[in-house]
Order: sequence, then structure tokens, then C-alpha cells
Amino acid sequence: MMYRVKCKSCGTVQDIAGDAACAKCRAPVASKSDGMIQMYRMGSPFGVAAGYGVYINGEPYGHIANTQSIRIPLPFGSYKLHCTCGATRKCNDLVVNVTPEFPNAYVKARICTGFWSNHIAIEPASPESMPKD
Repeated sequence: MMYRVKCKSCGTVQDIAGDAACAKCRAPVASKSDGMIQMYRMGSPFGVAAGYGVYINGEPYGHIANTQSIRIPLPFGSYKLHCTCGATRKCNDLVVNVTPEFPNAYVKARICTGFWSNHIAIEPASPESMPKD
């Protein structure tokens, strides 16, 4: 199972399978934390397969590809999720809370086509509706 982590020393975002060293500065990075956000990028029926830029509390967390699922270990707290895709900057941001009672937050992101422009929707999801990768 892969985890998306951000190095606390240099800010590099990378996917790791377990505890490892940062690919850039070699500082230790951990795949375990208090909780986790799992985000699934739903497939687009309109051929919009460009990666979405993922932001948590305004900080970049890399990209998520079409039909990809990422797991982001985070400490307990409140997190504002935002995605962008090319010129599509409009997003229905979602705030999730990672708490001792609910340590895992599950969300799905999808593109919503509009008459004049598209926007990205991030919506809560159930654990059962997430891919088992």
C-alpha cells in the first residue's frame, strides 16, 4: 500500500510504501500518523484525464491521476481539501476532520462539466465505496 507524504524538512511530496528517507534531503519520513485522508479520483467520461493538483490547507500534495487513489497520513486536525486541473481552478472545497473517533476521512474528487466552464467537486465517501488497491 502506498502513502503520499510531505517531508517536514524540505517539503518534498512523495509516495512511499512504508517508513523511508526523503528522496531529496534524506530526512526520515513516516507512512504512519494519527489518521489518514484517502482520496479517490473518479474516472472522467469526457476524456479529461489530466492530473488534478491536490492541496491540503493551501499546501501542495502532488497530483492525483485519473482513477487513482491516494492515502495521506496526517495528525488529528481539520483539513481543507482543494483540487485544480489545468485551467480549471474552481473547486467545491471540502473540510474534513481527522479525530480519534474518526481517524480516517474518505473523499472522492470528480470533474463537473458546466455550460461555460468546468469545476471540480470533492465529496465525502464511505470506506466501502473506495477502491481496494
